[in-house]
Amino acid sequence: MKRLLLLLFLLPVSLFAAELIPIGWGVVTVPSTTLYDKTGKVADELYGGDLFKVLREVKMNKAPAYYIEFKRKGDPMNGIISAADGRYFPGALPIEESSQYAQFQADQKLCRAYYSACATRDSVMERKRKQYLEKSPAKQLEKLKKELANVPALERKYAAEQKKAKTDAQRLKYQDLRKELRYNTVGLQEEIKRLEATAAAWLEKHPFDEEAVKKTAVWKRLNAQTETFKEQMDELDQRYPQAAQAL
Repeated sequence: MKRLLLLLFLLPVSLFAAELIPIGWGVVTVPSTTLYDKTGKVADELYGGDLFKVLREVKMNKAPAYYIEFKRKGDPMNGIISAADGRYFPGALPIEESSQYAQFQADQKLCRAYYSACATRDSVMERKRKQYLEKSPAKQLEKLKKELANVPALERKYAAEQKKAKTDAQRLKYQDLRKELRYNTVGLQEEIKRLEATAAAWLEKHPFDEEAVKKTAVWKRLNAQTETFKEQMDELDQRYPQAAQAL
């Protein structure tokens, strides 16, 4: 189950003021992770094995995060992802003419293939877990968490509309919408808190059986695919010991 991100970023203005030089590169290590823009709005979705350049290490809800650049169909995009969802390889990126470039390309190719395979395998577990949680009396919890995560962006939208309003009626309209949003947010937070307690109590009595999923033919086959990379990944971990510890 994904954690709720309220997306209250306290990021240096310099992040968006000029082109940044990458301080390393990374790869997505989970089935999927959300890319947020500088305002906290969902910008895109990244998937296991996707590669990206790390432009800065930042914080998101006081937790480690990366400000990154990645390409989708050749077009570059910038945004922020949770550090927990990726593996970071610090250091300057080698240029094509350097002697390290061939190894750099090989490492990226390996990471893309390995973590993509892991994501495919892990997505089976996520799908089974999601199906299982549909039986929970708190099955609306994730939907409400997503609604709460959208509150900051909606508040900023209403505030901007109120500020540029040309009439008192328009200003009052957005003022009332902001009040209603704050009122509804309190109720949303209380309901989420209640459902979290309900979900915790239900899961304690009805724990999800991961081992049963791992015994299925599909999971075994996908897991076997990840094992084919073991020797190569062991060598990569030895070359990047700090990155390996960050997993």
